Amino acid sequence: MDSAFLEKLILKAGLQDKQWLILISTTFEKDYFDDVAAGEVFAFMKGHVEKYGTIAPKEAVINSMDEKIKPSIENFYADIEAVDFDIAKNYDYLFTETNNYLKEKAVKQAILDSVGVVKTGKSEDVGKIRGIIEDALTKDLKIDLGLDYFGTLKDRLFRVLNTKIKRIPTYYPKFDEYLSGGFPPFTFSVIVARVHGFKSNTLANIAARQAMHGHNVVLLTLEMSQDAFAQRFDSIFANLDINRIYTLEATSLKLLQELKKLKEIDHGYLFIKQFPTGEASVMDFKRYLRELTMRDIRPDIIYVDYINLMRPTYSMKGDMYSDVKRIAEELRALSFPFECPVVSVSQLNREGSMVGFTDVDFVYIAESLGVPATADFMCIYGVDDDALVYESELHYKIVKNRLGGRVGEIDKFYYDSRSLKMYDSTELDKWLDDAKTTGDERSLSNLTPQREQTSMSRRGRDERRR
Repeated sequence: MDSAFLEKLILKAGLQDKQWLILISTTFEKDYFDDVAAGEVFAFMKGHVEKYGTIAPKEAVINSMDEKIKPSIENFYADIEAVDFDIAKNYDYLFTETNNYLKEKAVKQAILDSVGVVKTGKSEDVGKIRGIIEDALTKDLKIDLGLDYFGTLKDRLFRVLNTKIKRIPTYYPKFDEYLSGGFPPFTFSVIVARVHGFKSNTLANIAARQAMHGHNVVLLTLEMSQDAFAQRFDSIFANLDINRIYTLEATSLKLLQELKKLKEIDHGYLFIKQFPTGEASVMDFKRYLRELTMRDIRPDIIYVDYINLMRPTYSMKGDMYSDVKRIAEELRALSFPFECPVVSVSQLNREGSMVGFTDVDFVYIAESLGVPATADFMCIYGVDDDALVYESELHYKIVKNRLGGRVGEIDKFYYDSRSLKMYDSTELDKWLDDAKTTGDERSLSNLTPQREQTSMSRRGRDERRR
């Protein structure tokens, strides 16, 4: 449709329908109109409806204009009145055309505004360009007014009771129980531990299980290289000693044999992408993820290793608390355009590494309480000496849980220090059996008092039998 004609239709509809006028007033800007007279009329009508809640009378608009442009305003009104177009019957068509026009003009104006920012020569202003462009890309007449609770009561309950939320299981039975089946879309979850506390290893183990169950997994790493992370997956999938899989000929041959078997399994995608430590932001992640989706690879879950090695898209106050909180908020927001859960890890601060495991809480998160404030789910790793049976146990405590509601629960993983595989508390038999392949030890903990060793050993045998 001709832009000059469309501008007349947009304002003609605004003169007849207050709701339409309010709709375009909240999205359009004066500079979006090519016709100067159209821009002036729109600006006046927008101000009038915002102040008085009514459509401005024609005479009020014309007589408020400068004498130099008053004739052009009168001619514009004459043109509008001469247009023969039934807006009520063609509303959907007008809405679509207007929405397309809005998006086109918003992006063009954003580009022009960005050039102006660049010309200032101030490096601190360049970060504003992202905000300008993002704001333009979100312009849309289709405004979501939220949920009309009473007006949609019947439809909403039908939808809720008949629609299953697509949760992405971890395929660790006990852990999934706490998550009510897995990580749902539009959520942000965080696993916290001290330095070298199995954070990255947890992401690798869960990602491995999810990929083998057909899910598309994307792992974004700012700490390890792509090859280093891939080596962990080699060890996990092959169930071999990670320190020997490439160095011993017999082990390398076994690795090749085991990984070849993966081709026979209908698995999902597993992408590992490294980013510069301390330099990457969510904006960099978005660009990469869009590249995947353009190739018809849509992530089912996104892992980020890890929060404290990122930078915010733009810094608001420049202090560590605000920056880390902003990063957490941006990661949660990342789950919305890609309609999938985002999971990351963070560290305990010094005090958190020293307190007893049963006393640890999210107040001991390094650098910012903004992370637990933003997260939907958070668990903390450690060792509960009172519950420790085997040396290779990793205990976790759920400190926040919007996904399942069970807070304060403590459970455990078993881990193989050679293959780096992790096992649920329900998988003790498999953990014990896999030691035959990896050569890892399954020793009882030295922290267990000597007088309890016999009963512990008996408990271990009983658990193995079960």
